[in-house]
Amino acid sequence: MSPAAGLANLDFAKALLGSLHEAGAIHAYVCPGSRSSPLALALALVGMPHSVRIDERQAGFEALGMAKCAQAPVLLIVTSGTAGANLLPAVAEAAQARVPLVVLSADRPPELRQWGAAQTMEQRQLYAPFVRYAEEAPCPDAGLDLAYARALARRALEAACAAAPGPVHLNLPFREPLLPASIAAAEFHTAPRAIATRRPPSHAVATLDAIWHTRLDARRGVLLAGPDACPPGRAQALAQLAQTLGWPLIADPASGLRAQPALASHLIHHADLFLRDADRAAALRPQIVLRCGSLPTSKALAQWLARHPEADYHLLDPGADWRDPTHRCQEVLRLQPEDLLAALPAAPRPAPADWLAAWRDTDARAGAALTQALSEDGEFGTPLLARTLWQALPPEALLYVANSMPIRDLDAYAGARDTPLRVLCNRGVNGIDGQIASALGAAAAHAGPSALWCGDLAFLHDLGGLLAARQHARQLCIVLSHDDGGGIFEYLPVAQAIPRSVFETLFGTPHGLDLAALAAGLGCSAHRVQHAEGLRQALDVALRGGVHVIEVRLDRARNTAQHRALQATLQAALREAP
Repeated sequence: MSPAAGLANLDFAKALLGSLHEAGAIHAYVCPGSRSSPLALALALVGMPHSVRIDERQAGFEALGMAKCAQAPVLLIVTSGTAGANLLPAVAEAAQARVPLVVLSADRPPELRQWGAAQTMEQRQLYAPFVRYAEEAPCPDAGLDLAYARALARRALEAACAAAPGPVHLNLPFREPLLPASIAAAEFHTAPRAIATRRPPSHAVATLDAIWHTRLDARRGVLLAGPDACPPGRAQALAQLAQTLGWPLIADPASGLRAQPALASHLIHHADLFLRDADRAAALRPQIVLRCGSLPTSKALAQWLARHPEADYHLLDPGADWRDPTHRCQEVLRLQPEDLLAALPAAPRPAPADWLAAWRDTDARAGAALTQALSEDGEFGTPLLARTLWQALPPEALLYVANSMPIRDLDAYAGARDTPLRVLCNRGVNGIDGQIASALGAAAAHAGPSALWCGDLAFLHDLGGLLAARQHARQLCIVLSHDDGGGIFEYLPVAQAIPRSVFETLFGTPHGLDLAALAAGLGCSAHRVQHAEGLRQALDVALRGGVHVIEVRLDRARNTAQHRALQATLQAALREAP
């Protein structure tokens, strides 16, 4: 072991991290460890904004939430061994959801691998199926040109922020001694800079030929926006596109477009409900569908598309992959929506005026019927919870929505909104893990108040996130719909196919815990509400600062019955309409 190794390690780490920050990485999450100490100290030496988390899984999802909200790359720094394996769920989600993360995993030097050395395992291909780019650097020494470290940083950021952003993995072996014998205190930046707001580079766009103009000309089409987080300006671009084509826009809540005033004249809010009615769905048969983003959450929407195989189906997607699990897409245009009109040789004629009018009329009737049904029903289940939360959050707030039922209820029941609201959801691999951590990361990158809506199982799955929120003085309001188990399984065929006792054991999974008391025990402000007005009052308090958990207790059977009754009422109202 050469004493020079410590200085070489630190110089390499400083060059790498300094260049990553200069190239656009806005923040780093670092987890304590010995082998990663050159990287951790380099953060402080170069003055890069960073946060320390003791739990790698927590750090991974928090970085995911921040990168998703800021739409800029975030770093993750972990030591050797199983530490990196704990990042796998967040890396997998980032790959599917196109979120730019850069994982820097410290490692033992090559001569110690496969020789039984402690805290050593094969980690070079740890994220192989999920990363956009992976590289192992050589062990730093006095002969290693630091220009390599800087070039590696630029290459990693370019891959993470490509047309289809995603995770990158740099495996970094270090020999001992890991650090110089001493480092002067004056070299450290004691007050790291605030989270930056840099944006990834833009990408060139192809030009369409005149043939594509005829595909759009005066046709009855639909714009779909899937759950990719939309950058600033996307709403205005889609508004222009919808206006030019005369088409309705069906936007997944997690697209961030459902609460954009610029789109109000073309947005359809209740497609998930009224497309379940066969007659109404048939009357709205499209000739062409253009989709941006990944596949929308709504199953009713997917089934409607499947019933009309004669419609042309095209994706707008600058990435290289083919995100079409329905196998219906005829062509992928490697464009963003804002580039489509500019790429056409001329503006096409819009669809007949009655096309958009039919969609908007159906949407308005569905919304009115739903409002009346919720008023008459009086049950404070998740449909009314979704609508109340959607309306009560202040302008420019951030709402992170958990998977399973919350994102589906928001899609179906939220309705229209007059002011902007930022909505995010982990719709890449669609897991329920890391929900609190993801929301915390997003809240750290968001200037206004932030809230998370999750179910009880997602809440229990990420209690470490709740602890981190308290430890690091984050602001977050968690709205917790607590039905004592897995409510989404009530809507699957298995709920009717097996004895109730078996269903409850294998799928319902009731836990019987007092989650408000649990949150209070972790030092959070806990509130229980029983009606919509109580939720509005609790939100008013919770969004002023601190960590708050607002628990809404639900009866799972009654909540399921309410969903079915609302759907039946809505279909009856649509059949009565002219």
